[in-house]
Amino acid sequence: MSLPTIEELRQQCRIDTEDEDALLLGYLSAAKEKAGNYLNRTLHDDSVPEDDSNGIAITPIIKLALMLAVGFWYDTRELKKIPQGFYELLGDYRISPMRVK
Repeated sequence: MSLPTIEELRQQCRIDTEDEDALLLGYLSAAKEKAGNYLNRTLHDDSVPEDDSNGIAITPIIKLALMLAVGFWYDTRELKKIPQGFYELLGDYRISPMRVK
């Protein structure tokens, strides 16, 4: 599976024009980075390279989490915590960071 398309992002945000495309793509980039940081993994569109032992291909659930984040940021446009649902969707794929003593 791949990242959400601009058409899917428009539908998520109930947008009928292309006027906000750059904004939506910026939010998508931030959502992908946020998800990767939370998961402690690199997100890949279709397949994970053999040399990326912590990588993960985008699944339908990860895609939904990205769309949730984009929709949230589009609707609020202010500094607020991302919805807990984002983390709940991603939780099954998370690699917990190792703590150094």
